Amino acid sequence: MIKVNSDSKNETEKPVQKEDETAGSSALSPAQKLADEAEDFCTDLERFFRRAFGEVPKSTELGEIRARQATVRDLVQRASALGGEGKDNSAEVAALTAERDKMKDLAARSRADFLNYQSRSAKDLERAEELSLRRYVSELLPVLDSFDLTLHDATGEKVDLNRLKDAVEMIEQSMRQTLAVRGLERIVAKGKPFDPTLHEAVAKRPAMDGEKPNMVAEELRPGYLWKGLILRPAQVLVTEAVK
Repeated sequence: MIKVNSDSKNETEKPVQKEDETAGSSALSPAQKLADEAEDFCTDLERFFRRAFGEVPKSTELGEIRARQATVRDLVQRASALGGEGKDNSAEVAALTAERDKMKDLAARSRADFLNYQSRSAKDLERAEELSLRRYVSELLPVLDSFDLTLHDATGEKVDLNRLKDAVEMIEQSMRQTLAVRGLERIVAKGKPFDPTLHEAVAKRPAMDGEKPNMVAEELRPGYLWKGLILRPAQVLVTEAVK
């Protein structure tokens, strides 16, 4: 009797397992598949735009994302509505699938266009830097010409030291003027209070009579600013209080 009851119990449980399998297969209807794929597409689209334009996209870019997502979600709703009518809607599902594929193709094209834009921008920036450096170098060519003439005079049979000195001073002045036009400025250090943002203290000595501590007593190497930004700090000798 116990064996018979066990067999009958097992036979009773088998239809329940079959119903679960039937329920699982019904969950994979074409409309549901389309809805799942469309939702994944919305998530991938927003993730791509955030990678491309930053975690906080511009309002116009964010609006475009929302518009694309709204279009895809509308496809999902239409697919769900068609799926619940209980009729043959294969044509409608096929149309929605084609429209979804069109949106995917549009997103892929947008991504390709953005990558091409990045590549062109990088090349344009590199080209602009090369042209800018070319102008700088062309403005220094007269200075090089002056150096050539001065060296030629220095190797002659009769060297006029005063004339040679004047030529070197003129070359230095010309070069400083050329660089100053482009934004180079020498840091005035001697006699100024020590400023760690502009000066680099390489040595210290006790303050003499009439001198204050923490002052620049001597400039060992000049420093420069480039368009107001520190290019190289000045190396200086700083006074300190007498112990």
